[in-house]
Amino acid sequence: MDITLKQLQIFQAVVVAGSITKASRRVGLSQPSISQQLGKLEEKLGSQLIERNRTGVISLTPSGEYWFKFSEEMLRRLDQAVSEHQKRFVDNSVTLRMGVPPTLRGPFIAAAARIASAAPGFAKFELRFALTSGELVEQLRLHQLNCVIVNEEAIADDRSSFAVSELFVEPVVWAVSKSVSDAEIREAFTPGNAPRPLAGALGHYVDIDANVPLRGKSEEWYRHHLPAATPTFSTMTYAAAIDLVAAGLATAHCPLSLLPGLPDSISQEVRYFLLDGLARRVVLAMPKHLLSLGAYSSIFNKIVAYSREDYRQANLIERTEELPRPERVIEMPRRA
Repeated sequence: MDITLKQLQIFQAVVVAGSITKASRRVGLSQPSISQQLGKLEEKLGSQLIERNRTGVISLTPSGEYWFKFSEEMLRRLDQAVSEHQKRFVDNSVTLRMGVPPTLRGPFIAAAARIASAAPGFAKFELRFALTSGELVEQLRLHQLNCVIVNEEAIADDRSSFAVSELFVEPVVWAVSKSVSDAEIREAFTPGNAPRPLAGALGHYVDIDANVPLRGKSEEWYRHHLPAATPTFSTMTYAAAIDLVAAGLATAHCPLSLLPGLPDSISQEVRYFLLDGLARRVVLAMPKHLLSLGAYSSIFNKIVAYSREDYRQANLIERTEELPRPERVIEMPRRA
């Protein structure tokens, strides 16, 4: 059969993205071109591979399941072979294409770049951001990145395909405008027979993008501790959420690592309260075959070591506070 690698790559991109529209943005082809290539592949195989609903979301047929697994493995092996050949026999160079969420900036990124640049054969360090860990894992699957730092939950289904190592457990903080007083916070957390209306910013919170794993835990926290607060605002990033907090419009949750990347004009308007009941596990993931190459293995291990030994959340915790709370509140998360 005259099946091309390009057709298999397009098919895989469509399945991973979930729709032809999303795949079009990722592979750089128009939607008609993608549909045409998929049609040719299905014609060659004599079998329908995907089904599309009215909204354009795709699902796999049994034949599509088979060919997706086959193409994923074949393309991964081909990518590994080409990558290893290039590094061993052509230029012996190291290019680290690292993907990170927008919260992780500052000292960590500088340290990762420094570690990569010290590796033998270093050629280039490329840093890319994505709104969610899920997007970064998708780019890792499509070989657009060869190293990602993500929420552990996002890589759970792919741990067998990649080398994965925990970097740190990151606390999540509750951000409140400085215009809100301790007395108002204490009153908001005072137990009562029924949720009472909350005044000002305490009556509203910022809802984060649905694809962020922390969202469910954040909603649960608000339901349990501030049931009268409503998700009046919604943003795609934590940084945008903190902008709304600084303006005195609402409260929000955000990972502790976001704080160093915020401008002083925003940080000076916000108080951060440490909540031991909320945290996320952050991991480093890299294709397993790269760890067979000394330079990449060294980079991987040194980033892990830096995270566990030198990159401390403790210095950031100094920016947080204890929640003012009445004596009767016994279920509030406590600072260790």
